[in-house]
Amino acid sequence: MASFGDLNSFVGIGRLTRDPELRYTPSGTAVCRFGLAINRTYKSKEGDNVEDPLFINITVWGKQAEFSSQYLKKGRRIAVNGELRSNNWVDRDGNKRISFEINARTVQLLDYLRDIESSTEDEYSNVGTFKDSSTDEEIAEEDNYIDEKGDEEDIPF
Repeated sequence: MASFGDLNSFVGIGRLTRDPELRYTPSGTAVCRFGLAINRTYKSKEGDNVEDPLFINITVWGKQAEFSSQYLKKGRRIAVNGELRSNNWVDRDGNKRISFEINARTVQLLDYLRDIESSTEDEYSNVGTFKDSSTDEEIAEEDNYIDEKGDEEDIPF
């Protein structure tokens, strides 16, 4: 009989519930934390649409944490790929406590320039997916972005 390994994978799209908080470990590694709200919509027995939000804490490490703190703001729509982690501790009263969070591997900004009223074009022109790894660090521009102010003659091909 075939044996299959365990899988711990999270993919979610939602909106930030608060601005990212950037901190550094004593060794200098960047750590960024923020909240993500993912809405689940369903119909009640009466036929009304009901939105049921799920609130998730996200932790991002390294250069990706610095990217997140620089470009992400409360209300922005993002996609997160990562894994579920648990934190166990004992509170002041001696009770065992546990919390869960997502340790993000990739974070992608999903807002378009025209949807972000307070930003400048230069600030977000190179924002897309940021992938942090020891051998391959890249910022990839969003493939579907078209500058509405541009002229077709400016296209080099």
